[in-house]
Order: sequence, then structure tokens, then C-alpha cells
Amino acid sequence: MTTCTICRTEYDETDEAAVKEHTEPVYCAETSKRCNRCNGRPRCYPCGSSFCFCSAH
Repeated sequence: MTTCTICRTEYDETDEAAVKEHTEPVYCAETSKRCNRCNGRPRCYPCGSSFCFCSAH
């Protein structure tokens, strides 16, 4: 098990889907809504605060 440095949860490094969720950068399609906080971060990034208007990646 590996602990993610972004969301602090543990994931199985042999699970390809889990590795992608915690390491592969995503680029949000909602950039017109000032969704710059999550761009380039992994899918597990806790997006959705008052400074980020992204509902899903």
C-alpha cells in the first residue's frame, strides 16, 4: 500500500486504476469557470471549494 501525497489515503500500487487516480494529472474542462486549482493535479485532488467551481474531472 502507498499513501497518496495529495489526498492522504492509501491505495494499492498494483491496481492500475488506483495508480492513475492518484498520480496521473487531469485537466478540467471547466476552465471557463476559473477552475485552475485542479488542472494538472491527480483525479483524487479534493476539488470543489469556494475557490474552485469544478463539479467533476
